[in-house]
Amino acid sequence: MKRLLFLFVLLLSPAFALTPGWQSLDVNGDGKAEHVAITNLADVAFNDQGQIVGWYVKQIKGQNFKGNYAKAPNLVKEGLPLPGTLVGFTEGTAEAAEGAARFTPENAQFFEKDGELVAEFRAAGATMRYRIDPRLYSLKLDVTLDQATTLLWTGINRTDKPVTKLLLSGSEDPIPAGSGRATYAAIQTRPNKGYAFVLRGETPLEAKLELGGGGATVQLSLPAGSSELTIYGGLNELVRLYVEGFYGLPGLFKPNIWGQLSLGLLYVMELAYKYTGNWGLAILLLTVFVRLLLWPLMHQQFKSMAEMNKLKPLVDEINKKYKDDPEKKNEALMNLYREHKINPAAGCLPMFIQMPILFMMWRVIANYEFDQGFLWIPDLSLPDPFYILPALYVLVMLAQTMLMSHGNKDQMRNGIMMNLVFIFLVLKFPAGVTLYWVFSTLIGLVQQWMINKQLGISPAAGS
Repeated sequence: MKRLLFLFVLLLSPAFALTPGWQSLDVNGDGKAEHVAITNLADVAFNDQGQIVGWYVKQIKGQNFKGNYAKAPNLVKEGLPLPGTLVGFTEGTAEAAEGAARFTPENAQFFEKDGELVAEFRAAGATMRYRIDPRLYSLKLDVTLDQATTLLWTGINRTDKPVTKLLLSGSEDPIPAGSGRATYAAIQTRPNKGYAFVLRGETPLEAKLELGGGGATVQLSLPAGSSELTIYGGLNELVRLYVEGFYGLPGLFKPNIWGQLSLGLLYVMELAYKYTGNWGLAILLLTVFVRLLLWPLMHQQFKSMAEMNKLKPLVDEINKKYKDDPEKKNEALMNLYREHKINPAAGCLPMFIQMPILFMMWRVIANYEFDQGFLWIPDLSLPDPFYILPALYVLVMLAQTMLMSHGNKDQMRNGIMMNLVFIFLVLKFPAGVTLYWVFSTLIGLVQQWMINKQLGISPAAGS
């Protein structure tokens, strides 16, 4: 087991040490190397003509594809014009064939500046500059033109029937297709799930959104002069859209009740940060807040489990005495529980009630972008590179298993094996998520200890 765990850690280590930057890789198997912006959230591949040939979203922050993009989620839709096609300035268009100026490899540059990855393309009468923040799904596109030109954007490769939205200026309800001066244009795999491309300008732009070819195409009419666009390409997820400033766009994302509750938890976390100035402390305060909300439910669950363990010797006797008579065994067990005023199902209901809250906590922290460390952790948004938090997770989970098993060796063995499975997940979790999990478990340990003391249960009561 130790050897397997060690090998697993070695396999994951490169993802933890990912350094954003530019690489030359053949991502689409055409025999030509593309220019790939390697970031924590997505790798974006450009050709020399200013077009995006691959937008690979990462399932784990800091994941390193190691040049293998064949199975990576790619938002670029095959069979449609490539995203970033500037009509008249890209190879293969009718205008280029007639001799109009176009982007060439000699006039393409890829570099880093002020913490951003920059791709710049120049031609007579046009300049395109992509600015990519390694911590965001969205990028900035600055376009300078001598004359009005059309920018084409397409997607998404994850579905043949995307959800499309075009919000016309002055309206609050987006339309699925059409044209006009628009605040934003969006292509989503599903209304509230999957992936999304969202385009918006600093000011409303003339846009046309149409379906066809198994996907969707956005045509933006860019005026002469300078234009700045913000383009989001990533998870179609509430917290992430909120973090990157897209959630407030009317009609883009309509959260259900769980989404509204997630926003409430997010508000508490940001409020805690406002007063602490540190995201690590904010997560700890948010954990305390959630555990206080769950305290009555957890108390009922822990108490029921403790009382059931206290009766285990009597339960074992009944199982042994009536092993050949299930009807009498069940009757004897019900009488035992009734005599001691215990409801066997009482410990299960609180667990089902609290799971949605715990899931929301995980989603909020996992999709947030902290850009800050805490103690030995350099970045709460990425896995702990020193594995200290996973080690603490193992320790607190073992302590919890021992405390809840009350000396029952079978229950302790099963608990340990189940928790060992979660170690492989914890190694991939953002450090902020693991910090929450460890601290939440510690609070649970204190609560369980208090209940055991109240009921007079010793650690070896079930042995």
